[in-house]
Amino acid sequence: MRTTTRAAGLLFAAAGLVGLTGVTAAQAATVPAVPRIPAQPIGPVVPGVPAQPADNFVLCSGGNYPSYAVFPKRGGFSTHVVAPHQCEQLSLTGIGKEQVVLYGLRPDGRPFTIAKDTFDDRDGERIRTLGTPDANDWTTF
Repeated sequence: MRTTTRAAGLLFAAAGLVGLTGVTAAQAATVPAVPRIPAQPIGPVVPGVPAQPADNFVLCSGGNYPSYAVFPKRGGFSTHVVAPHQCEQLSLTGIGKEQVVLYGLRPDGRPFTIAKDTFDDRDGERIRTLGTPDANDWTTF
Protein backbone atom coordinates (compact mmCIF):
# COMPACT_ATOMS: atom_id res chain seq x y z
CA MET A 1 0.00 0.00 0.00
CA ARG A 2 1.34 3.42 -0.94
CA THR A 3 0.48 6.29 1.38
CA THR A 4 0.63 9.91 0.31
CA THR A 5 0.43 12.92 2.59
CA ARG A 6 -3.26 13.37 1.79
CA ALA A 7 -4.67 9.98 0.93
CA ALA A 8 -4.02 6.27 0.77
CA GLY A 9 -4.12 4.14 -2.37
CA LEU A 10 -5.35 0.58 -2.62
CA LEU A 11 -3.52 -1.79 -4.87
CA PHE A 12 -5.10 -5.16 -5.43
CA ALA A 13 -2.25 -6.65 -7.43
CA ALA A 14 -2.87 -10.22 -6.31
CA ALA A 15 -6.27 -10.21 -8.00
CA GLY A 16 -5.00 -8.21 -10.98
CA LEU A 17 -7.17 -5.26 -9.99
CA VAL A 18 -6.10 -1.68 -9.59
CA GLY A 19 -8.26 0.84 -7.78
CA LEU A 20 -7.79 3.96 -5.75
CA THR A 21 -9.77 5.39 -2.90
CA GLY A 22 -9.44 8.76 -1.27
CA VAL A 23 -7.22 9.97 -4.11
CA THR A 24 -8.10 12.82 -6.42
CA ALA A 25 -7.85 12.31 -10.17
CA ALA A 26 -4.72 14.48 -10.26
CA GLN A 27 -3.10 12.42 -7.49
CA ALA A 28 -4.10 9.11 -9.08
CA ALA A 29 -2.23 10.01 -12.25
CA THR A 30 1.00 10.26 -10.23
CA VAL A 31 0.70 7.01 -8.25
CA PRO A 32 3.20 4.44 -9.59
CA ALA A 33 1.93 1.08 -10.86
CA VAL A 34 -1.45 2.43 -11.96
CA PRO A 35 -1.55 1.64 -15.69
CA ARG A 36 -3.95 4.14 -17.14
CA ILE A 37 -4.47 6.22 -20.23
CA PRO A 38 -5.35 9.86 -19.56
CA ALA A 39 -8.97 10.69 -20.29
CA GLN A 40 -9.63 13.25 -23.00
CA PRO A 41 -12.92 14.93 -22.05
CA ILE A 42 -14.87 16.31 -24.99
CA GLY A 43 -17.76 17.87 -23.14
CA PRO A 44 -20.62 16.90 -20.88
CA VAL A 45 -22.05 13.39 -20.94
CA VAL A 46 -25.56 13.52 -22.36
CA PRO A 47 -27.88 10.56 -21.70
CA GLY A 48 -29.10 8.95 -24.93
CA VAL A 49 -26.23 10.34 -27.01
CA PRO A 50 -23.79 7.64 -28.23
CA ALA A 51 -20.18 7.83 -27.08
CA GLN A 52 -17.93 9.57 -29.59
CA PRO A 53 -15.13 7.49 -31.14
CA ALA A 54 -12.54 9.67 -29.40
CA ASP A 55 -14.11 8.92 -26.00
CA ASN A 56 -15.74 5.56 -26.49
CA PHE A 57 -16.01 4.49 -22.83
CA VAL A 58 -17.93 6.52 -20.26
CA LEU A 59 -18.39 5.52 -16.62
CA CYS A 60 -20.75 7.54 -14.41
CA SER A 61 -21.23 6.90 -10.70
CA GLY A 62 -24.96 7.32 -10.31
CA GLY A 63 -25.24 5.64 -6.91
CA ASN A 64 -24.20 6.94 -3.52
CA TYR A 65 -20.75 5.28 -3.72
CA PRO A 66 -17.63 5.74 -5.86
CA SER A 67 -17.11 3.28 -8.70
CA TYR A 68 -14.46 2.27 -11.21
CA ALA A 69 -14.00 -0.12 -14.13
CA VAL A 70 -11.20 -2.62 -14.77
CA PHE A 71 -10.23 -4.01 -18.19
CA PRO A 72 -8.55 -7.43 -17.63
CA LYS A 73 -7.37 -7.79 -21.27
CA ARG A 74 -5.51 -4.48 -20.88
CA GLY A 75 -3.35 -5.82 -18.08
CA GLY A 76 -5.73 -4.75 -15.33
CA PHE A 77 -5.94 -1.15 -16.58
CA SER A 78 -8.61 0.74 -14.67
CA THR A 79 -10.43 4.01 -14.80
CA HIS A 80 -9.92 6.48 -12.00
CA VAL A 81 -12.26 6.05 -9.08
CA VAL A 82 -15.31 8.09 -10.12
CA ALA A 83 -16.99 9.99 -7.28
CA PRO A 84 -20.77 9.76 -6.87
CA HIS A 85 -22.64 11.83 -9.48
CA GLN A 86 -19.49 12.29 -11.59
CA CYS A 87 -18.37 10.75 -14.91
CA GLU A 88 -15.12 9.81 -16.61
CA GLN A 89 -14.65 9.49 -20.38
CA LEU A 90 -11.86 7.45 -21.95
CA SER A 91 -10.57 6.68 -25.40
CA LEU A 92 -9.84 2.95 -25.68
CA THR A 93 -8.78 1.24 -28.91
CA GLY A 94 -7.00 -1.78 -30.26
CA ILE A 95 -8.68 -4.78 -28.65
CA GLY A 96 -12.25 -4.93 -29.97
CA LYS A 97 -14.56 -6.99 -27.74
CA GLU A 98 -13.34 -7.43 -24.18
CA GLN A 99 -14.58 -7.86 -20.65
CA VAL A 100 -15.00 -4.87 -18.33
CA VAL A 101 -15.55 -5.43 -14.61
CA LEU A 102 -17.41 -2.77 -12.63
CA TYR A 103 -16.51 -2.18 -8.99
CA GLY A 104 -17.81 0.06 -6.24
CA LEU A 105 -16.19 1.17 -3.01
CA ARG A 106 -17.84 0.88 0.40
CA PRO A 107 -17.52 3.81 2.83
CA ASP A 108 -14.59 1.99 4.51
CA GLY A 109 -12.79 1.72 1.14
CA ARG A 110 -13.40 -2.01 0.56
CA PRO A 111 -14.22 -2.78 -3.07
CA PHE A 112 -17.20 -4.83 -4.18
CA THR A 113 -18.05 -6.23 -7.61
CA ILE A 114 -21.07 -4.69 -9.28
CA ALA A 115 -21.06 -6.62 -12.57
CA LYS A 116 -19.13 -7.89 -15.57
CA ASP A 117 -19.97 -6.58 -19.01
CA THR A 118 -18.64 -6.87 -22.55
CA PHE A 119 -17.16 -3.72 -24.03
CA ASP A 120 -16.37 -3.32 -27.74
CA ASP A 121 -14.05 -0.39 -28.37
CA ARG A 122 -15.41 -0.09 -31.94
CA ASP A 123 -18.96 0.54 -30.69
CA GLY A 124 -18.35 2.34 -27.41
CA GLU A 125 -20.25 2.05 -24.15
CA ARG A 126 -21.80 4.37 -21.56
CA ILE A 127 -22.27 2.83 -18.11
CA ARG A 128 -23.92 4.30 -15.02
CA THR A 129 -23.63 2.57 -11.65
CA LEU A 130 -26.71 2.83 -9.43
CA GLY A 131 -27.99 2.33 -5.88
CA THR A 132 -26.04 1.70 -2.70
CA PRO A 133 -23.17 -0.67 -1.87
CA ASP A 134 -25.65 -3.23 -0.50
CA ALA A 135 -28.26 -2.79 -3.25
CA ASN A 136 -26.16 -1.89 -6.28
CA ASP A 137 -26.98 -2.08 -9.96
CA TRP A 138 -25.91 -0.58 -13.27
CA THR A 139 -27.32 0.43 -16.61
CA THR A 140 -26.20 1.69 -19.98
CA PHE A 141 -27.41 5.01 -21.32
